[in-house]
Amino acid sequence: MDFEKLANKSILPIRPYVPGKSVKQALREMDLPQVYKMASNENPRGASTRARARYKELADMLHIYPEIHNQELLSLFAEKLGCSPDNIVFSNGGDGIIYSMGMAVLNPGDETIIPEITFSVYETITRIMHGVPVFSPMKDDSIDLDDIYSRITDKTKIIFVCNPNNPTGQCLDPERLKAFLRKVPENIFVFLDEAYIDFTEPGLNPDSIGLINGGMRNLFVLRTFSKVYGLAGVRMGYGVGDKELISLISRVKPPFDVSIIAENLASEALLDTEFYEETVNDTAREKEYYYSELDMMGLRYFKSQTNYILIDTGMDCRKVADALMRHGIIVRPAASYGFPTCIRITVGLHKENMLFFDALKKVLG
Repeated sequence: MDFEKLANKSILPIRPYVPGKSVKQALREMDLPQVYKMASNENPRGASTRARARYKELADMLHIYPEIHNQELLSLFAEKLGCSPDNIVFSNGGDGIIYSMGMAVLNPGDETIIPEITFSVYETITRIMHGVPVFSPMKDDSIDLDDIYSRITDKTKIIFVCNPNNPTGQCLDPERLKAFLRKVPENIFVFLDEAYIDFTEPGLNPDSIGLINGGMRNLFVLRTFSKVYGLAGVRMGYGVGDKELISLISRVKPPFDVSIIAENLASEALLDTEFYEETVNDTAREKEYYYSELDMMGLRYFKSQTNYILIDTGMDCRKVADALMRHGIIVRPAASYGFPTCIRITVGLHKENMLFFDALKKVLG
Protein backbone atom coordinates (compact mmCIF):
# COMPACT_ATOMS: atom_id res chain seq x y z
CA MET A 1 0.00 0.00 0.00
CA ASP A 2 1.35 3.43 -0.95
CA PHE A 3 0.36 5.60 1.99
CA GLU A 4 1.73 8.79 0.41
CA LYS A 5 -0.75 8.41 -2.46
CA LEU A 6 -3.57 8.10 0.07
CA ALA A 7 -2.37 10.99 2.25
CA ASN A 8 -3.53 14.59 2.44
CA LYS A 9 -1.13 15.92 -0.22
CA SER A 10 -0.68 19.19 1.63
CA ILE A 11 1.07 17.53 4.57
CA LEU A 12 3.80 15.77 2.56
CA PRO A 13 6.24 18.75 2.64
CA ILE A 14 5.87 19.03 6.43
CA ARG A 15 8.92 18.04 8.42
CA PRO A 16 7.97 16.18 11.61
CA TYR A 17 8.45 18.20 14.78
CA VAL A 18 11.61 17.07 16.55
CA PRO A 19 11.46 17.71 20.31
CA GLY A 20 14.44 17.97 22.59
CA LYS A 21 15.72 14.69 23.96
CA SER A 22 14.09 13.47 27.16
CA VAL A 23 16.01 12.53 30.29
CA LYS A 24 14.90 8.90 29.90
CA GLN A 25 16.21 8.84 26.33
CA ALA A 26 19.55 10.32 27.39
CA LEU A 27 19.92 7.88 30.28
CA ARG A 28 19.27 4.98 27.92
CA GLU A 29 22.01 6.22 25.59
CA MET A 30 24.57 7.30 28.18
CA ASP A 31 25.92 5.58 31.27
CA LEU A 32 25.50 8.61 33.52
CA PRO A 33 24.30 8.97 37.12
CA GLN A 34 22.49 12.27 36.47
CA VAL A 35 21.18 14.10 33.41
CA TYR A 36 19.90 17.68 33.30
CA LYS A 37 17.37 18.51 30.58
CA MET A 38 17.88 22.10 29.43
CA ALA A 39 16.43 21.79 25.94
CA SER A 40 12.67 22.32 26.08
CA ASN A 41 12.25 25.58 28.02
CA GLU A 42 10.49 23.92 30.92
CA ASN A 43 10.43 25.59 34.32
CA PRO A 44 13.36 24.15 36.33
CA ARG A 45 11.56 25.05 39.58
CA GLY A 46 8.80 22.58 38.74
CA ALA A 47 5.14 23.50 38.79
CA SER A 48 3.33 26.24 40.64
CA THR A 49 3.21 25.49 44.37
CA ARG A 50 -0.55 25.99 44.53
CA ALA A 51 -1.04 23.82 41.43
CA ARG A 52 0.95 20.98 42.99
CA ALA A 53 -1.15 21.15 46.13
CA ARG A 54 -4.37 21.09 44.12
CA TYR A 55 -3.15 18.13 42.06
CA LYS A 56 -3.11 15.94 45.17
CA GLU A 57 -6.83 16.60 45.66
CA LEU A 58 -8.01 15.57 42.19
CA ALA A 59 -8.05 11.77 42.49
CA ASP A 60 -11.82 11.63 43.03
CA MET A 61 -12.51 13.65 39.85
CA LEU A 62 -10.53 11.64 37.29
CA HIS A 63 -13.60 9.74 35.99
CA ILE A 64 -15.53 12.96 35.23
CA TYR A 65 -15.54 14.79 31.89
CA PRO A 66 -14.38 18.41 32.13
CA GLU A 67 -16.79 21.24 31.44
CA ILE A 68 -16.82 22.35 27.81
CA HIS A 69 -17.53 25.94 28.88
CA ASN A 70 -16.20 26.29 32.39
CA GLN A 71 -17.73 29.62 33.39
CA GLU A 72 -15.92 29.76 36.72
CA LEU A 73 -12.56 29.34 34.98
CA LEU A 74 -13.47 31.79 32.23
CA SER A 75 -14.49 34.40 34.81
CA LEU A 76 -11.25 33.92 36.74
CA PHE A 77 -9.15 34.41 33.60
CA ALA A 78 -11.26 37.36 32.45
CA GLU A 79 -10.77 39.14 35.77
CA LYS A 80 -7.02 38.51 35.68
CA LEU A 81 -6.69 39.68 32.06
CA GLY A 82 -9.16 42.54 32.27
CA CYS A 83 -11.35 41.30 29.43
CA SER A 84 -14.71 39.56 28.95
CA PRO A 85 -15.10 35.77 29.31
CA ASP A 86 -16.41 35.84 25.73
CA ASN A 87 -12.91 36.87 24.60
CA ILE A 88 -11.20 33.71 25.90
CA VAL A 89 -10.83 30.16 24.60
CA PHE A 90 -8.89 27.31 26.25
CA SER A 91 -7.06 24.52 24.48
CA ASN A 92 -4.68 21.59 24.87
CA GLY A 93 -1.49 23.63 25.11
CA GLY A 94 -0.44 26.49 22.88
CA ASP A 95 -0.24 24.12 19.90
CA GLY A 96 -3.94 23.39 20.28
CA ILE A 97 -4.69 27.10 19.98
CA ILE A 98 -2.64 27.34 16.77
CA TYR A 99 -4.40 24.33 15.23
CA SER A 100 -7.86 25.53 16.22
CA MET A 101 -7.25 29.01 14.82
CA GLY A 102 -6.09 27.55 11.50
CA MET A 103 -9.05 25.20 11.26
CA ALA A 104 -11.45 28.02 12.06
CA VAL A 105 -10.36 30.54 9.41
CA LEU A 106 -8.12 29.03 6.72
CA ASN A 107 -9.57 27.94 3.37
CA PRO A 108 -7.67 26.17 0.56
CA GLY A 109 -5.44 28.69 -1.19
CA ASP A 110 -5.41 31.20 1.69
CA GLU A 111 -1.97 32.61 2.42
CA THR A 112 -0.30 32.94 5.79
CA ILE A 113 2.78 35.10 6.30
CA ILE A 114 5.38 33.50 8.56
CA PRO A 115 8.83 34.79 9.57
CA GLU A 116 11.54 32.62 8.06
CA ILE A 117 12.94 31.67 11.47
CA THR A 118 10.25 30.95 14.04
CA PHE A 119 8.04 28.24 15.55
CA SER A 120 7.39 25.52 12.96
CA VAL A 121 3.75 24.74 13.84
CA TYR A 122 2.52 27.86 12.00
CA GLU A 123 3.63 26.31 8.71
CA THR A 124 2.24 22.91 9.74
CA ILE A 125 -1.34 24.10 10.29
CA THR A 126 -1.20 26.20 7.11
CA ARG A 127 -0.31 23.16 5.02
CA ILE A 128 -2.83 20.90 6.78
CA MET A 129 -5.57 23.35 5.78
CA HIS A 130 -4.31 23.45 2.15
CA GLY A 131 -3.13 27.01 2.66
CA VAL A 132 0.00 28.60 1.24
CA PRO A 133 2.78 29.63 3.66
CA VAL A 134 4.59 32.80 2.57
CA PHE A 135 7.93 33.24 4.33
CA SER A 136 9.31 36.61 5.34
CA PRO A 137 13.14 36.84 5.50
CA MET A 138 14.71 37.92 8.77
CA LYS A 139 16.52 41.21 9.19
CA ASP A 140 19.69 40.69 11.25
CA ASP A 141 18.07 37.50 12.60
CA SER A 142 15.02 39.50 13.76
CA ILE A 143 11.42 39.55 12.54
CA ASP A 144 11.08 42.23 9.85
CA LEU A 145 7.64 43.82 10.21
CA ASP A 146 8.16 46.01 7.14
CA ASP A 147 8.91 42.97 4.98
CA ILE A 148 5.89 41.13 6.39
CA TYR A 149 3.66 44.06 5.52
CA SER A 150 5.07 44.19 1.98
CA ARG A 151 4.00 40.57 1.43
CA ILE A 152 0.32 41.14 2.17
CA THR A 153 -1.91 40.26 -0.80
CA ASP A 154 -5.63 39.80 -1.32
CA LYS A 155 -5.06 36.12 -0.44
CA THR A 156 -3.48 36.79 2.96
CA LYS A 157 -5.58 35.43 5.83
CA ILE A 158 -3.23 35.17 8.84
CA ILE A 159 0.05 36.80 9.83
CA PHE A 160 1.94 34.80 12.45
CA VAL A 161 4.19 36.77 14.80
CA CYS A 162 5.98 35.09 17.70
CA ASN A 163 6.93 37.73 20.28
CA PRO A 164 9.38 37.06 21.87
CA ASN A 165 10.49 34.93 18.96
CA ASN A 166 11.49 31.29 19.20
CA PRO A 167 14.41 30.41 18.99
CA THR A 168 16.23 33.75 19.19
CA GLY A 169 14.41 35.08 22.26
CA GLN A 170 14.28 38.54 20.73
CA CYS A 171 11.37 40.88 21.37
CA LEU A 172 9.92 43.41 18.96
CA ASP A 173 9.83 47.07 19.92
CA PRO A 174 6.30 47.48 21.34
CA GLU A 175 5.60 50.81 19.65
CA ARG A 176 6.70 49.49 16.23
CA LEU A 177 4.63 46.38 16.77
CA LYS A 178 1.52 48.37 17.69
CA ALA A 179 1.99 50.65 14.69
CA PHE A 180 2.23 47.54 12.49
CA LEU A 181 -0.91 46.02 14.01
CA ARG A 182 -2.89 49.21 13.42
CA LYS A 183 -2.09 49.32 9.70
CA VAL A 184 -2.76 45.65 8.89
CA PRO A 185 -6.09 45.46 6.99
CA GLU A 186 -8.94 44.45 9.29
CA ASN A 187 -9.81 41.40 7.13
CA ILE A 188 -6.41 39.84 7.94
CA PHE A 189 -5.86 38.17 11.30
CA VAL A 190 -2.63 38.77 13.22
CA PHE A 191 -1.82 35.76 15.38
CA LEU A 192 0.45 37.04 18.15
CA ASP A 193 2.16 34.16 19.94
CA GLU A 194 3.08 35.37 23.42
CA ALA A 195 4.13 32.05 24.96
CA TYR A 196 7.17 33.74 26.54
CA ILE A 197 5.78 37.24 27.16
CA ASP A 198 6.02 36.85 30.95
CA PHE A 199 9.83 36.90 30.77
CA THR A 200 10.17 40.21 28.92
CA GLU A 201 11.92 43.15 30.54
CA PRO A 202 9.77 46.09 31.74
CA GLY A 203 8.62 48.27 28.87
CA LEU A 204 8.75 45.55 26.20
CA ASN A 205 5.26 44.11 26.73
CA PRO A 206 2.98 45.62 24.04
CA ASP A 207 -0.19 45.16 26.16
CA SER A 208 -1.81 43.08 23.44
CA ILE A 209 -4.85 42.26 25.57
CA GLY A 210 -5.42 45.98 26.00
CA LEU A 211 -5.43 46.37 22.21
CA ILE A 212 -8.13 43.71 21.92
CA ASN A 213 -10.15 45.37 24.67
CA GLY A 214 -9.74 48.63 22.78
CA GLY A 215 -11.46 47.18 19.70
CA MET A 216 -8.68 45.61 17.59
CA ARG A 217 -10.90 42.84 16.21
CA ASN A 218 -8.36 41.12 13.94
CA LEU A 219 -5.77 40.56 16.69
CA PHE A 220 -5.61 37.13 18.34
CA VAL A 221 -3.19 36.40 21.19
CA LEU A 222 -1.83 33.05 22.38
CA ARG A 223 -0.69 32.43 25.95
CA THR A 224 0.40 29.23 27.69
CA PHE A 225 0.88 27.68 31.13
CA SER A 226 3.81 25.55 29.98
CA LYS A 227 6.57 28.07 30.69
CA VAL A 228 6.37 30.50 33.59
CA TYR A 229 3.75 28.45 35.49
CA GLY A 230 5.57 25.12 35.03
CA LEU A 231 2.60 23.14 33.69
CA ALA A 232 4.13 21.82 30.43
CA GLY A 233 3.02 18.27 31.22
CA VAL A 234 -0.57 19.35 31.86
CA ARG A 235 -1.07 20.95 28.41
CA MET A 236 -2.99 24.15 29.02
CA GLY A 237 -3.05 27.06 26.59
CA TYR A 238 -5.49 29.83 25.89
CA GLY A 239 -6.28 32.41 23.26
CA VAL A 240 -7.71 35.90 23.58
CA GLY A 241 -9.53 37.65 20.75
CA ASP A 242 -12.76 39.13 19.45
CA LYS A 243 -15.78 37.20 20.73
CA GLU A 244 -16.95 36.34 17.20
CA LEU A 245 -13.55 34.81 16.40
CA ILE A 246 -13.65 32.92 19.71
CA SER A 247 -17.06 31.56 18.70
CA LEU A 248 -15.66 30.29 15.39
CA ILE A 249 -12.72 28.62 17.12
CA SER A 250 -15.04 26.99 19.65
CA ARG A 251 -16.89 25.30 16.78
CA VAL A 252 -13.82 23.37 15.59
CA LYS A 253 -11.77 22.59 18.67
CA PRO A 254 -12.34 19.17 20.29
CA PRO A 255 -15.05 19.43 22.96
CA PHE A 256 -13.00 17.93 25.82
CA ASP A 257 -9.49 18.93 24.78
CA VAL A 258 -8.74 20.57 28.14
CA SER A 259 -8.72 18.00 30.92
CA ILE A 260 -10.27 18.46 34.33
CA ILE A 261 -6.72 18.33 35.71
CA ALA A 262 -5.60 21.16 33.41
CA GLU A 263 -8.61 23.30 34.34
CA ASN A 264 -7.99 22.93 38.08
CA LEU A 265 -4.23 23.34 38.01
CA ALA A 266 -4.35 26.35 35.71
CA SER A 267 -6.81 28.13 37.95
CA GLU A 268 -4.50 27.63 40.94
CA ALA A 269 -1.38 28.57 39.01
CA LEU A 270 -2.97 31.78 37.77
CA LEU A 271 -3.42 32.88 41.38
CA ASP A 272 0.07 31.82 42.47
CA THR A 273 1.72 35.23 42.24
CA GLU A 274 4.59 34.23 44.54
CA PHE A 275 5.69 31.35 42.28
CA TYR A 276 5.22 33.52 39.18
CA GLU A 277 7.38 36.34 40.51
CA GLU A 278 10.03 33.94 41.79
CA THR A 279 10.30 32.32 38.36
CA VAL A 280 10.52 35.64 36.51
CA ASN A 281 13.05 37.17 38.91
CA ASP A 282 15.25 34.07 39.16
CA THR A 283 15.29 33.70 35.37
CA ALA A 284 16.32 37.33 34.89
CA ARG A 285 19.13 36.97 37.44
CA GLU A 286 20.42 33.74 35.91
CA LYS A 287 20.40 35.25 32.42
CA GLU A 288 22.81 37.89 33.66
CA TYR A 289 25.04 35.08 34.91
CA TYR A 290 24.90 33.54 31.41
CA TYR A 291 25.81 36.81 29.72
CA SER A 292 28.77 37.33 32.06
CA GLU A 293 30.11 33.81 31.45
CA LEU A 294 29.55 33.97 27.69
CA ASP A 295 31.27 37.35 27.47
CA MET A 296 34.30 35.94 29.29
CA MET A 297 34.33 32.97 26.89
CA GLY A 298 34.09 35.31 23.89
CA LEU A 299 31.00 33.58 22.52
CA ARG A 300 28.29 35.33 20.53
CA TYR A 301 24.77 35.02 21.90
CA PHE A 302 21.33 36.56 21.53
CA LYS A 303 20.19 38.64 24.48
CA SER A 304 16.94 36.97 25.38
CA GLN A 305 13.52 38.10 26.56
CA THR A 306 12.55 34.50 27.33
CA ASN A 307 13.71 31.67 29.61
CA TYR A 308 16.27 30.38 27.09
CA ILE A 309 19.37 31.71 25.32
CA LEU A 310 20.61 31.03 21.80
CA ILE A 311 24.40 30.64 21.84
CA ASP A 312 26.74 30.52 18.85
CA THR A 313 29.38 27.91 19.67
CA GLY A 314 31.29 28.40 16.42
CA MET A 315 31.09 24.64 15.86
CA ASP A 316 28.62 22.12 14.42
CA CYS A 317 25.76 22.47 16.91
CA ARG A 318 24.78 18.80 16.68
CA LYS A 319 28.28 17.70 17.64
CA VAL A 320 28.30 20.20 20.49
CA ALA A 321 24.91 18.97 21.71
CA ASP A 322 26.06 15.33 21.56
CA ALA A 323 29.22 16.16 23.47
CA LEU A 324 27.30 18.09 26.13
CA MET A 325 24.96 15.14 26.57
CA ARG A 326 27.94 12.95 27.36
CA HIS A 327 28.53 15.38 30.24
CA GLY A 328 24.91 14.99 31.36
CA ILE A 329 23.52 18.23 29.84
CA ILE A 330 20.73 18.09 27.22
CA VAL A 331 20.50 21.20 25.00
CA ARG A 332 18.68 21.93 21.76
CA PRO A 333 20.80 22.10 18.57
CA ALA A 334 19.39 24.96 16.48
CA ALA A 335 20.35 23.73 13.00
CA SER A 336 16.69 23.02 12.15
CA TYR A 337 15.97 26.70 12.79
CA GLY A 338 18.71 27.81 10.42
CA PHE A 339 21.52 28.27 12.98
CA PRO A 340 24.01 25.46 12.23
CA THR A 341 26.49 26.50 14.93
CA CYS A 342 24.03 27.53 17.65
CA ILE A 343 22.57 25.71 20.62
CA ARG A 344 19.50 26.80 22.55
CA ILE A 345 19.80 26.38 26.29
CA THR A 346 16.99 26.67 28.84
CA VAL A 347 17.95 28.89 31.77
CA GLY A 348 18.01 26.51 34.72
CA LEU A 349 18.65 26.74 38.43
CA HIS A 350 22.03 28.21 39.32
CA LYS A 351 23.53 24.79 40.05
CA GLU A 352 22.42 23.54 36.62
CA ASN A 353 23.73 26.64 34.89
CA MET A 354 27.14 26.25 36.55
CA LEU A 355 27.28 22.60 35.45
CA PHE A 356 26.38 23.66 31.91
CA PHE A 357 29.27 26.12 31.72
CA ASP A 358 31.69 23.59 33.19
CA ALA A 359 30.63 21.13 30.47
CA LEU A 360 30.62 23.75 27.68
CA LYS A 361 34.17 24.85 28.47
CA LYS A 362 35.35 21.23 28.29
CA VAL A 363 33.49 20.60 25.02
CA LEU A 364 34.81 23.75 23.34
CA GLY A 365 38.32 23.15 24.65
